[in-house]
Amino acid sequence: MRDFETEMLVYVRLAELAARKSQPIGRDRFLLLAGVAACRAGWPEVADQCRRLVLEHNPKHLVGRYASLADAVRDNQAEPFFRRLERFCPFERAEYLLSELGIRVPDLRLADETAGDAAARMLRSCGPQTR
Repeated sequence: MRDFETEMLVYVRLAELAARKSQPIGRDRFLLLAGVAACRAGWPEVADQCRRLVLEHNPKHLVGRYASLADAVRDNQAEPFFRRLERFCPFERAEYLLSELGIRVPDLRLADETAGDAAARMLRSCGPQTR
């Protein structure tokens, strides 16, 4: 069984790293992957925070057509977009990228912190990027 909370944290961390490196397109892709994982893990507020950050950078993005990221994920017309996005960086690849940087998934959370709280904390450093 997939652990969507772990996926969410891994993709948020990669989004954070892309933001630090001024890579807005990569940041947005990782934010959306984190948002999809957050929807699946039951963290809709994290998913919407990811969506908001993408829209601050790119107001005309596909996810802006929807009231929430969960609505976009559920829409059959958006399904091909999300499938392509998941091919961009499958979870196994994302885990490998972090391991190459010496980052372990358990280290992403502080003591007594939920996965949602950890994701929200990390998302604060993923503010809007310029093109």
